[in-house]
Amino acid sequence: MTFINGLLQRLLFTFGVMLFMQLPQFIDHYSQQLSGYYLAQQNQLQQFQLIADTNFNGQLDTLIADFNASPAPAVQQVGKQVLTLQQALPVLANDLAILTEGNYINKLTYLVTRINTTLAEKTLSLFTPGIPLSQAAIVTGLTGGITLNLLWLFSLKLLSLIFYHKHTQTKKSI
Repeated sequence: MTFINGLLQRLLFTFGVMLFMQLPQFIDHYSQQLSGYYLAQQNQLQQFQLIADTNFNGQLDTLIADFNASPAPAVQQVGKQVLTLQQALPVLANDLAILTEGNYINKLTYLVTRINTTLAEKTLSLFTPGIPLSQAAIVTGLTGGITLNLLWLFSLKLLSLIFYHKHTQTKKSI
């Protein structure tokens, strides 16, 4: 039993290290995807800004109001899209700044709390695992391996306590 337990511990540790070592690389890939998405959104808004420059003295809000005042529902929808773009760009810029300039803890926090799931799924579909040898990857990998190992040991201890408790109760009732 101890041989199997030791083997499982080593396998879990190795799996945890390899899995968690991928996080820094995934964050890099995700930030590249986010950067492309941001640039595309920025380009789209710039096209509307050119229309505002030509027709409304550069006032994008006036262009949006003109779209919204139109009786045509399709034109009103364009106005809503432009407003959404205008509001989304500062948020995307902030997210991109966290992922490109922030420290590793900020990046991990972003990954857990604010990640765009659609963009993350796309990134994951294009992601190719590797063996990154950066300091962040090694520390994250070791942390993951140790965490999985501790969870395994905790589960075994919990099961043994439950079994011991039931076994002693069975003996007392006999």
